[in-house]
Amino acid sequence: MTTGSLSTLSNSNGQYRKLLTHQPHPLKSLDQLAVIIPCHRGQEICSQGEPADHWYCVISGAARRCVIRLDGRRQIVDLLLPGDVFGFSAGEEYDYTIEAVAEGTVVASYPRRRVEMLADADPLLGREIRQVAFLALARLQAQLLILGRITALEKVGSFILEMATRMSSERGNSVALPMSRYDIADYLAVSVETVSRSLTYLKQHGVIKFSGTRIVRIVDRDALEEGERPAHAA
Repeated sequence: MTTGSLSTLSNSNGQYRKLLTHQPHPLKSLDQLAVIIPCHRGQEICSQGEPADHWYCVISGAARRCVIRLDGRRQIVDLLLPGDVFGFSAGEEYDYTIEAVAEGTVVASYPRRRVEMLADADPLLGREIRQVAFLALARLQAQLLILGRITALEKVGSFILEMATRMSSERGNSVALPMSRYDIADYLAVSVETVSRSLTYLKQHGVIKFSGTRIVRIVDRDALEEGERPAHAA
């Protein structure tokens, strides 16, 4: 590697480390242990069947947690946004695969055994880790509620509301979706054509508007929350 390449790599690592320092996240007390991992879109961060030796936190970008169904199809069981912690496993191996969704996604990696030893000696850290585990369970519950909606239109509407809530500290009406329609389809367990039809329907009937391909503005929040067809669409 040339001197110029080493300098570029050092500067890049410094920028990522600064990003970790300034980005609020649940494991701030462990910043000194963190290894920064910049990822390309689609890059595996951890893989199903590998030893579960690390925990991770999304610092920027987004990632998807995937499992393969018995019929061979992929199911996305969690969408991970900045501040979300993942890598917890009941066994010694990961029972899922995590992949970066967006180009330039950055995650912090923490050695699991070392963190567990620190948590055993530090009750405050132990509570922080339990809290991030509870948040992961809350995301799973939110997805189950979305999947429990009866129609595809209800599922897509609930998904938009969930993303708007998670990606905004306030009751925002605009959300930049970090994932493709294929990812949304795999998350909702419907076809990508169904997702596209639902988004088109919501747009045509004034429930949402698009700015570009992925920025969605909620126009009629009540219609999305109630999961019903807009009255003027009957």
